[in-house]
Amino acid sequence: MKTLVIGGINADVLGRTLAAPALHTSNPARAGVTPGGVARNIAEHLARLLPAGVQAQLLGAVGSDPLGVGVLEATARAGVDVGGVLRLPGQTGMYLAVLDDAGELHIGLAAMELTDTLTPEVTADWLGAVAGAALLVLDANLPAATVLALLEAAHAAGVRAVLEPVSAPKAARVWSVIAGHPGLFLLKPDRAELAAMTGRPGLAGEAEEAEAARQLLDRGVQHVLLTRGAEGSVLYRPHLPPLHTPAPRTRVQDVTGAGDSLVAGLCAGLVRGLNVPEAVRVGHACAAHTVASAQTVPADLTWDAVSGPGLTTGDPSPALH
Repeated sequence: MKTLVIGGINADVLGRTLAAPALHTSNPARAGVTPGGVARNIAEHLARLLPAGVQAQLLGAVGSDPLGVGVLEATARAGVDVGGVLRLPGQTGMYLAVLDDAGELHIGLAAMELTDTLTPEVTADWLGAVAGAALLVLDANLPAATVLALLEAAHAAGVRAVLEPVSAPKAARVWSVIAGHPGLFLLKPDRAELAAMTGRPGLAGEAEEAEAARQLLDRGVQHVLLTRGAEGSVLYRPHLPPLHTPAPRTRVQDVTGAGDSLVAGLCAGLVRGLNVPEAVRVGHACAAHTVASAQTVPADLTWDAVSGPGLTTGDPSPALH
């Protein structure tokens, strides 16, 4: 059995300033290049978290350059099935992140032209891979029409689908096409992404957030998990009160990949049979484990490390709105 992850595959160039960043000048920093991309990161996390007998399979595209070769080789070594990844002419996607001296993102630049070419025609063979998957995980780096085609395949096969919106502009682009489709099991926006998908700039306060989330539920999404960074998350479901899950307290080394890690922990929990609130709790523990590490996917990440009675995140509780 497989958990299928489809979307962005990048090489990440990560730099962290040694002091508060100053504009228009050089900043002393530490820097490096690592495999990245939302879908790729989620797949590698899943390879470390899924139970025996369930493999993480990654679909996407890399270019014909050495960066693409290196990213795929590293991902395969981590235990991810990359056999279906397309090798296309052009440059492998790149993500440049500048972190400040506290490890928080100062500015990020994403060059994802290759992923934009993954139209339904180019990816038609992927539809057959959806049937039989334990779970389908998509990111909004994909063209909106491709996301729709994959959701339709998942819905027809009875496979639960999870969507990571990636950013406010990409969330709005994808939502404009998939709104109302019944095949989306869970959507994980942050505040900016939620505002973009619902046309509610600003979202001043929890009441407006709740109203925006209900708007997505009314359009067919089964679960909306609104992430709030260090404040944790709020889970919205039809006909049930919102459920707040606090994030564990942790020392931040590097926030890169925190959202990807949360999605992977959540999805691993679903595949292992947890209900959604329990899986969200594991997702937060996974994200905390990641931001406390200098690695986008920590080498010591295991299911046991982010689950069980030693889990440090608080229990879900009704949100106060």
